Amino acid sequence: MRPFVRSITRSEADAEEVIQETFVRVWLARDGITEVQDLAKWLFTIASRESIRYMKRKLSQERKLAESARSAGLVSTASPLEYSLVAELRRIVGEAIRDMPPQRRLIYQLSREEGLKPSAIAARLSLSTGTVKNVLSRALKEIREKLEAAGIPLTLFIVHLLKII
Repeated sequence: MRPFVRSITRSEADAEEVIQETFVRVWLARDGITEVQDLAKWLFTIASRESIRYMKRKLSQERKLAESARSAGLVSTASPLEYSLVAELRRIVGEAIRDMPPQRRLIYQLSREEGLKPSAIAARLSLSTGTVKNVLSRALKEIREKLEAAGIPLTLFIVHLLKII
């Protein structure tokens, strides 16, 4: 499955994200697996849909970032140092997200990337709203800890996000 997903995403890191999300979806649908007649085909269908969903989200995020930078007039005024800092911050945050347990990562992504409210996430995953809020709190704490471990104070992170993004 990995070569198939990698051929769509064209990145090992992106392929890993898609595969993780695929298996989260499989886990969430585990009760219906006995009804699946062709398991391999079913897995590849889920993987291809997740790959497409992932690439659409990624493209959308890149477009929003570029548009934000253009509309703020920051495209030409940001220094290479600032861009490299933002790239480093994104790398650290991405690493923190990838290191999260699958359920925590899923809840974080539904909240931050899809913009769902805790109540909508809770309904979608059959969890309580309080559980979702606790998981989101823990996810943000992990990201803060990763930033601090890398020597990046949270205030610097916020200032640079507001200035460049």
